[in-house]
Amino acid sequence: MSEITERTYNDPDFEKKWNGVFGEPLYLWDLETKRKLLFLATLARWNPDVAPLYQDQLILIVGLDIGGYGPNTLRALKAAINRRLRITFKALGNGADRLYAFEHETQREDVSLMLEEVRNKQIFEHLRNELRNYRRGAL
Repeated sequence: MSEITERTYNDPDFEKKWNGVFGEPLYLWDLETKRKLLFLATLARWNPDVAPLYQDQLILIVGLDIGGYGPNTLRALKAAINRRLRITFKALGNGADRLYAFEHETQREDVSLMLEEVRNKQIFEHLRNELRNYRRGAL
């Protein structure tokens, strides 16, 4: 018999904050909201022990190079995430060699736990496919 376990977030209000940002149906999301999820998912799933995640790579993965100036858009995105979700990030280095990570491991854990939910997994995969198709010229 399987055991049902309750999801426990480090921040007791995290799920409420997350749903305040990502709770609407995907077809209502603006570009900034889509980029927020791609950014958070990329950072939460990236393993820095395998390879570093440089700013220019992050900009491409999240799609910030499309329709804007990547580094400035990245800074604005981080500020918006901090304002709405109270998640902070650390950046080491300069320019294209800058490395990004969650400032607190507990925040990365909360985002990872939220991304395990079926709805969020499906949205993340859809957004990745949408970006991939755009780059191929299919959209």
